[in-house]
Amino acid sequence: MFSVLLCFILLHTTFTEDYYDYGPPDCSTSESITGGDVEYSDGGNDLSVLTYKCPPGSVPYPVSSRTCSDGQWSKSASGNSVVAECKNLKPDYDVDYEEEEMNCSLSETLSKGQVSYSNGGMKGSVLTYTCPDNFTPYPVSQRVCGADGEWTSMRQPGGRALSRAVCKEILCPAQMQLDNGEIWPRPQWSKVGENQTFSCHSGFTLQGSDERVCTAWGAWTGETPICDDQGDDCTNPGVPPGGRRSGNHFQIGDKVQYRCELKLDLLGSAERVCLESREWSGAPVRCQAWYGFDSPNTVAQAMGGSLSSLMDYSSPEFKKKAQSYARTIQIQKGRLNVFILMDSSGSISEENFEEARSAVASLIGKLDSYEVTLKFHIISFASTAKVIVGITQHNSDQTSQVLKKLENFKYESHEGKTGTNLHSALKNVYEHLSLLKTRPAFNETPNVILITTDGQSNTGGSHKAIQHQIRDLFNYTTLADQTEENLLDVYVFGVGPSVNKKELNDLASKKRDEEHVFILKDYKQLGKVFNKMISDKAVTMCGVAREEEEGRRDSAETRPWHVIVNWEGSACQGSLLSPSWVLTAAHCLTKPTVDGGNKTADAKDVTVTNGMNEIVKAAIVSIHPQYNVQRLRLKNVKEFYDYDIALIKMERKISASYKTRPICLPCTVPSSRALKMLNSTCAQHESALLGQSETQAHFMSKTRDGIKRMQTHIQLGTERRPKCVEMVKDTFSKDTTASVTEVVTDRFMCTGGSKGHKDAMSCKGDSGGALFLRKRMRYFQVGVLSWGTMNVCESAKFSSENPPPNARDFYISLFSLMPWLKEHLSQDLAFLPTEN
Repeated sequence: MFSVLLCFILLHTTFTEDYYDYGPPDCSTSESITGGDVEYSDGGNDLSVLTYKCPPGSVPYPVSSRTCSDGQWSKSASGNSVVAECKNLKPDYDVDYEEEEMNCSLSETLSKGQVSYSNGGMKGSVLTYTCPDNFTPYPVSQRVCGADGEWTSMRQPGGRALSRAVCKEILCPAQMQLDNGEIWPRPQWSKVGENQTFSCHSGFTLQGSDERVCTAWGAWTGETPICDDQGDDCTNPGVPPGGRRSGNHFQIGDKVQYRCELKLDLLGSAERVCLESREWSGAPVRCQAWYGFDSPNTVAQAMGGSLSSLMDYSSPEFKKKAQSYARTIQIQKGRLNVFILMDSSGSISEENFEEARSAVASLIGKLDSYEVTLKFHIISFASTAKVIVGITQHNSDQTSQVLKKLENFKYESHEGKTGTNLHSALKNVYEHLSLLKTRPAFNETPNVILITTDGQSNTGGSHKAIQHQIRDLFNYTTLADQTEENLLDVYVFGVGPSVNKKELNDLASKKRDEEHVFILKDYKQLGKVFNKMISDKAVTMCGVAREEEEGRRDSAETRPWHVIVNWEGSACQGSLLSPSWVLTAAHCLTKPTVDGGNKTADAKDVTVTNGMNEIVKAAIVSIHPQYNVQRLRLKNVKEFYDYDIALIKMERKISASYKTRPICLPCTVPSSRALKMLNSTCAQHESALLGQSETQAHFMSKTRDGIKRMQTHIQLGTERRPKCVEMVKDTFSKDTTASVTEVVTDRFMCTGGSKGHKDAMSCKGDSGGALFLRKRMRYFQVGVLSWGTMNVCESAKFSSENPPPNARDFYISLFSLMPWLKEHLSQDLAFLPTEN
């Protein structure tokens, strides 16, 4: 069991003309009110709140509170300076002490850009600046309307006020240092689309990229270039773009220090040590401009790889291909505690809150697909912390209940208490971890803490102090390198264009060759990260696939089990059941002979093309022995497809990757883990997957735009299946004497004809493909496509996605032929015990 701390931070600051933010000045803490007292929520820090307190029977006038912004306390609604006093309540004194509220102007402008407003300029409305491609707003991207009818002010770090925002061009900090190598060209900054090339001196080998291109994220493509001769204990640690490194000796015990030039923010470990393991301590270093963001793909790969290293298994179904320096953690009992902290403070708009909640729900679903037992603890925090799901509650390990409670939590739940008290949220985590420490297995359980916030804490205590207390629970003391801290990981996500990157970096874990701090453009990008990270190349569990994205063509990552089977010029589909075996239809590898038998394909003539476009030759072709397409010819059934199933063993194993990965086969141990049904039976798998009389499922179809996932429904049960099967009569000739049940045996599943749904139908060339469905974020194959009542793709009137109502497809049920599959695959897959 282990702990991971994930932090999502959205911070708002301003920037100087050279793109750097030193932070706004503090406000005075010497304010007063006649007849009363003054309290400050966070000293005089920016965004802290001053509150006037009066004796019973009196109220503050003309305002009850003021907010610190850019070194100044807010004024009254009329724009005048505040001279506060406590006024007695009288019968005729009922309204003149109330604060006025005014709308903000809707006439703001942005040169070369656009301005939009939420809520019509009312109090709390958000003004958003939007710039053309490759430009970003300066000094802020958003402003909030206050009760005084004024948008929050814009100031440079030196304090000089700005009356108008501008659009500044996005630039990438250039590579400034390359030991034992050459850089061309050598500017300080590069525009989007410009490149730098790198080469090494004689005797040194280039690692990383020999050419990098500046992107609209404000970051470079590829990897940091390094020239190394492998003559030291540790490899050359390199220097990131925009950075400098001091220290040129790389023997055990040697240290190197990093700094970022051009007023860039340093992410990672500023100092690294060459350890006895010949690895560098701490996290890799990046230098990032204030407008720079990480792409979702990059973040998903880095975070997914780090999480998968926490979930390494000894089973043959889950062997992580780790780099030699990567940590490997054995989870003794398959447990994981996940703490999620969501910012609901006043600066989080309702739209941002919904996007953040959606992203967190996506993450919960993704984590649930790992083969570990999860317990969740979810906190919403503003001025105080509210527990949505408690980790000590009995249903904290039931993902459906956790998601339901998250969905039911309201944006307005904090009742206008708009502070950002990260300390209170972390303290709540500490208190619950302290409770868990009194229970068995605490020292074997990893923990994940996920934090989302929109700014620096403006109330409560220091988050650093409570972080140290959390670490003390695990007896962790080292700060420079935390790689061996197996029970605690802190991932920090900065969300938004104005984050305080130094604060984020301080929150994140520092572990060797892992990144724990990321900067994302908005909460939509955060959702994309969690969608993509499950496809990390290190994860080799069955049935794992990247989710489809609306508006994008399907790619191999969304169907990594899918393969093409070729024999004698014809192509069928198939599916990977293991690195060695492919499942397809028997009729794809046989041809009827004149004597009523079947000609079976010779293995040497069969090839399999996988998602990486690798062509692998077959070593063995196994056709089910009871398959015979001509068995009912005496009853004038031209083609009979009972037992239409075949297996192909390939000459070599296919390497698992994000584009090539087996689908889950029911009635096996890997499927039990994926379904989280330990000690289950094959019948229980069938009930879990096919428990509804009309079960949604999918198949892959070859279209003009490539392979596409299609939706259909399996008709099951004593009522729906007979009605579905009945349509096979449309294919009978007038001389056919066979009955419907003779042609469509119990081994077939029937799809199509759903009420309330439009079921897609297969086309020629789709045969042999998987009929699959999704459960617990994993994919399970339940059938093999055998035949259909009509080829809708050759019709001028109909298509696969728009078939006639009487069209039906028939699939061989894998549950009906599981003994045959077990006979051939038991050396590669662990099957469930045979039921008595």
